[in-house]
Amino acid sequence: MLQRIQSIYLSIACIAMVLLSFRVPIYSLDDKVIWVQDDSKMFILTLLSGLLALVGLFIYRNRKIQMKLIRFAVIINFIIGVRLLLLWKAFQVSLNSNALLIVLLATVALLLAYKGVKKDDDLVRSVDRIR
Repeated sequence: MLQRIQSIYLSIACIAMVLLSFRVPIYSLDDKVIWVQDDSKMFILTLLSGLLALVGLFIYRNRKIQMKLIRFAVIINFIIGVRLLLLWKAFQVSLNSNALLIVLLATVALLLAYKGVKKDDDLVRSVDRIR
């Protein structure tokens, strides 16, 4: 069912990661702006996170797989955040605060989506217990 609140959260996470992949610079080094496409590992991670959120949006009938996909996407977002912070610490680059906010927004949206899916799963289990 696409009208659930976790569907909105998954859509927000997917849009945020695609936006980060193609429209937002992540940092600047020596007056050169670096985009996500310039860093192949970061590009793959952001697209994978967005793709997992999109697939999780449409696998609403199997909540167990949906929860696994969301957990994996959260782990990928944490890896992206850690990678950005390591770049900042190691190379003293000027990070784009919008990139960090987008990663944070996507992670929070994924965590809220997971909470909603878990709530639905618990509700279905309680109804099955009553029968």
